[in-house]
Amino acid sequence: AGAADSPAGHYTLGGLREVGSELVLYENGRFEYMLAYGSYDEYAKGTWKQDGQRVILNSEGKDAPVKFILKQTETRPEPGIFVLVNNKAGRGIASIDVMLQFDGNEVKTGYTQTYGFEYPLENNRFPRAIGLGLRRYNVEPQWTQITGNKGNVFVFEFDPGDLGQAKFRDQVFVWDNGALVTDRN
Repeated sequence: AGAADSPAGHYTLGGLREVGSELVLYENGRFEYMLAYGSYDEYAKGTWKQDGQRVILNSEGKDAPVKFILKQTETRPEPGIFVLVNNKAGRGIASIDVMLQFDGNEVKTGYTQTYGFEYPLENNRFPRAIGLGLRRYNVEPQWTQITGNKGNVFVFEFDPGDLGQAKFRDQVFVWDNGALVTDRN
């Protein structure tokens, strides 16, 4: 923590196992924040101001949604549906939730590996839509209609938007005896 009359300083999260978090309040009214919990990481930069014992944080940045963009459709001779999700550098991404929607609203689910996701077709039933999401980050599935498509390989590009950026909008911390306390979940 900083001087007795200013909350500026370096703070770390205490009392939790397997969680790491730091908040640095700079004297110039700027802050940096990070939290790591298992495979979940988030960070933020922005401004802070003091109002008595209250410290109020506002992070920078726009709200940019996650996007899954269909970039390419191919045909493989092997039967089945193949879904690959790449980052902008063209590398496969693991752990993307995949949903295949068939007629009658039947949905088959799975997740990608770095080499993609493969689903064997049953009775030559072809899905009408592919949904991609990230449950662990509360990213709802985004659906792409594929009815009438002649291919069986679908290559998507993942645009993370501002995923992993904590959004502090007038987030209040209470400065008490050199500690910052908040109820942010």
